[in-house]
Amino acid sequence: MMKPAGKLSLRFVSYFIIFYLLIISGFIISLVFFAIFINGHVGDNIHIMTSSEIKDDAVVESGDSIKIADYLVKRAKENVGQLYLLNQSMNIVDYTGDTCELCGMTDNEIMALKRPGMHTWEIPNYYLLFLPTSPVQPLFEEAFQDWKEKGQIPSELLQRLQDKKASVEIYNEQWDRVEVIGERYKKLHKPQLLEEKYDIFEHKEFTQNAALEDGSTLVVRMPNPSYKPFEEPFNKAMVLFVSIFFGGHIFLLIGVIFLSISVSRQFVRPLVYVISRIERLTQFDYSKVKDRKIHHRKTGELKRKFKLFQPVDESINNLSERLSSNERQIKQVEQLREEWITGLSHDLKTPLSSIYGYSTMLASEDYEWTKEEMRVFATTMQEKATYMDALIQDLTYTYQIKNKAIQLEKVLLPLNVWLPQFADEQVSVKVYGDIMLEADELLLKRILDNLITNAKKYTPVGTKVNVEAQNLGKEIMLTIADQGPGIPQEELDNLFERYYRGTNTTDDTTGTGLGLAITKQLIDLHDGTISVQSGAEGTVFVLKFNCK
Repeated sequence: MMKPAGKLSLRFVSYFIIFYLLIISGFIISLVFFAIFINGHVGDNIHIMTSSEIKDDAVVESGDSIKIADYLVKRAKENVGQLYLLNQSMNIVDYTGDTCELCGMTDNEIMALKRPGMHTWEIPNYYLLFLPTSPVQPLFEEAFQDWKEKGQIPSELLQRLQDKKASVEIYNEQWDRVEVIGERYKKLHKPQLLEEKYDIFEHKEFTQNAALEDGSTLVVRMPNPSYKPFEEPFNKAMVLFVSIFFGGHIFLLIGVIFLSISVSRQFVRPLVYVISRIERLTQFDYSKVKDRKIHHRKTGELKRKFKLFQPVDESINNLSERLSSNERQIKQVEQLREEWITGLSHDLKTPLSSIYGYSTMLASEDYEWTKEEMRVFATTMQEKATYMDALIQDLTYTYQIKNKAIQLEKVLLPLNVWLPQFADEQVSVKVYGDIMLEADELLLKRILDNLITNAKKYTPVGTKVNVEAQNLGKEIMLTIADQGPGIPQEELDNLFERYYRGTNTTDDTTGTGLGLAITKQLIDLHDGTISVQSGAEGTVFVLKFNCK
């Protein structure tokens, strides 16, 4: 394991390495952003494409099918034109777009075709021909014909002009714009009509014009959807590159300043932190320190500048946990002892008082008791002694369960056969389907005896207690529902706590007050759950066990 001095030296070296790596990374990132920006804002000009770029993957052959590659189809569409794949016999093998302008032409007509922007490439066994198309051409032909014949633009054509944001403009012989139909653009100067549009990405709009009989000129204009000039995005990309490059260096400069401060404080802050941890222990404060300046917010681990002192921090954490655990155990033992003494003294004091009182009365020479009175005294003393014996047994049993001294002997119980044993005049049992529950039979019987006995004890005479069982798929649910007056909320919150009811031997009810606590412990032992709902219409206990 490396010594702290070696770690510190390694840290200094790593700081400077990281610094230079950040400079190089910033430069590379700036170039990447520059390239991405240019690629996304500048059109992919098909005219500068060479045969060597496309000869290997221009044609896709699949069985008898021969097609132009998808990337070339996309590129032709971006350049507002069509690609034709011709074999060496001048036959058209494939083409892009919806219509085939060359399909009706002869070889000589194709050879004689001259159109600005046409381009051809020779590839193995084939030729590619790019034929520019003008989106404005159909609009121009229709507008020119309608204006020539009718002197106006029909509503149907006007709607299409509006949909494509196109316009029809009329210029007189002095080149004054006398009429605009559709979108209104900046007035054209006559020399602009002479521009050749070989580079489709450098022109904002398509135009086409023709002279009318009266000497005026009809011009149709529409925006170029492929307009991606190089100069404008290049300037923006350069600004972006310079901003990122110099901004990154400013950021690095600030980082170096803070890094220097951090290195100078490598020893001071960690030592202060360690001393503060020790002081907290002297004040019996064993909680973990959660300082955002020292620990990571998500993981809770020490930050890098404190890593040198991680063994010390871990030792202090272990010591804190040990001291905290010891303190909790001491408090728990004290609480259990007080709970034991309070509960036991409460549950034994009353029956012992009764036994002591009746025995004192029997031993008194001031009275002559009849046999019937002595029998009553003896019966009461016997009941109290029996209660004390049951209480001691229940206390022993609940601590045996708590200390896992009770071993389960699980068997498969067919509830539709096994559960009806609890039915009587007051208790009705209903099982939905053939249900097999894996449980300890004796312990499950004690669970149901406790719950059914409680339900019968605290409900009015003549009311029913309903016991039902059903399979919920992943769980088996047992319910014990009575029609009693319900249980107050305060008692519901403490229903399964030991000693909660306390026992008063003057009450008519019997039992040690530990039945429900034992019931819950036995259900927990089966990895099951118990819950209770109570209201004015009665109380329902719900038991759930996992299916095997």
